[in-house]
Amino acid sequence: MSALSKFLDKYRKTETVALKVGIIGSKTYPDGTPVAAVGYANEYGTPTIPARPFFRSTIENNASVLPEMIASLLKKHDPEAALRLVGEHMTGELKQAVMTWSDPPNAESTIAQKGYNAPLRANDRILRNSFSYEIES
Repeated sequence: MSALSKFLDKYRKTETVALKVGIIGSKTYPDGTPVAAVGYANEYGTPTIPARPFFRSTIENNASVLPEMIASLLKKHDPEAALRLVGEHMTGELKQAVMTWSDPPNAESTIAQKGYNAPLRANDRILRNSFSYEIES
């Protein structure tokens, strides 16, 4: 039985396969704050943090290219490899969104604390390096 047949049999039995992309797991900042909580607070905003929907924007910006990308990848790779490549692409896109996000800018107090105006970015690089993916069946 080919590797592709084994892979497909595995997913045929489960009826669905999902690719999860985001801040997966229990990564934390040195003070114990979950990285996912910081990402969520920035994505949706809080009373003291304006919404910076980097995640939803990244998904929206890639929604039109992902079906074609997956179709193209499936012509050259087995389904698991194709999903891994899509996962790598999306984690890169999320990291890029964090690296380039600029609006709304940081508050003056945050700029004074950080020494620069770069929403979503800090010298610790924890948020931007916390994206990953997993394939579920």
